[in-house]
Amino acid sequence: MDGVDAALVKLRASWTDTSPELLAFKSQPYPDELRSELSELAFGERRTADEIATLHTGVAVSFANSFFAVCNAGGVDSKTVDFVGSHGQTVAHVPPSPEGGSLISGTLQLGPPGMIAGLTGVTTVGDFRCADMAVGGQGAPLAPYADYLLRRSDSESRIILNIGGIANLTYLPKGCGVDEVVAFDTGPGNMIVDELYRVLYPDQEGFDRSGARAKAGVPSESLVERFFEFTFFQQKPPKSAGHREFGTRFAWEFLSKAEADGLKKDDILASAVVLTTRSIGKAVRDFVEPLGEVDKVFLSGGGSRNDAMVEQLKKEFAPAKVLSIDELGIPAEAKEAVDFAVLAREAILSRQNVIPRATGASKPSVLGTIALGAES
Repeated sequence: MDGVDAALVKLRASWTDTSPELLAFKSQPYPDELRSELSELAFGERRTADEIATLHTGVAVSFANSFFAVCNAGGVDSKTVDFVGSHGQTVAHVPPSPEGGSLISGTLQLGPPGMIAGLTGVTTVGDFRCADMAVGGQGAPLAPYADYLLRRSDSESRIILNIGGIANLTYLPKGCGVDEVVAFDTGPGNMIVDELYRVLYPDQEGFDRSGARAKAGVPSESLVERFFEFTFFQQKPPKSAGHREFGTRFAWEFLSKAEADGLKKDDILASAVVLTTRSIGKAVRDFVEPLGEVDKVFLSGGGSRNDAMVEQLKKEFAPAKVLSIDELGIPAEAKEAVDFAVLAREAILSRQNVIPRATGASKPSVLGTIALGAES
């Protein structure tokens, strides 16, 4: 929830095209008040329907502003853009319960595509998750279909690992077909570390830049191991996670136990980093390695710029190489924005853009609500 990432991308219509051209990338922070309101909503603060409605609008306006900013950065007339792909701002994600029962699943991404289309004048594809959940899927992860189109290899088996708030991976065995792709959320990414940092260092910038504080600490193995009793880590894919699993409640429980153990601030952050990286490594050992070898791991998301996380991941994945996804031609920061341009292209062309094996859906779908722009 730091802000909005916008990528200006040139794509061909061909399904076999694997070379999107990134013309510009722009990351803009949310206004402070909007960011605070979004965080409070996502982490469980009660809001009225009126307040949620205005947040819907605030996100759409921020997205539209980012659209015009990235067009300007790329020297492209905004009226010549064919379409926008927008993931929206997730504030709630309640996937189907693995145990079954009566819990109704649901998801909420703020920033309605119709409003973005109205503000920009450009056809917008958004609301990607709902159609998958309607046929029994988790509604996540969605990036694996773009990973398959853009990043599979005939010569090596790859893991594409994104470390955002939640960590998710896509396993692409060498020479794989779409039905061989494995993808799921592994657990926390930056969510717990960032929440702890904001509590422990309230006067700082809001996150542990480069993982400097965590690198200065000593992780507590006993603390980390206690949290692997959490059921999500044992649950088999398909699975997805969000604030409900690893939000404020989880972070405060972690902090409470750490303080009871007498850990210092940086030790707590170091322990949270190890929890994140070990949960990723455990997921790979449990659910990927039984299916085949791993040659290389490509990192994206904010965690790819956290030196403490990257160091731990290299230990987890050795002897496989751990590299930035920059090596594949798209900067880590722009990866997910580019992916949603690809998913939106597929929706515009009425082509399947999800992997049911990854989400657990009963059938493939064309995901995305299409809102026509003024010129359409």
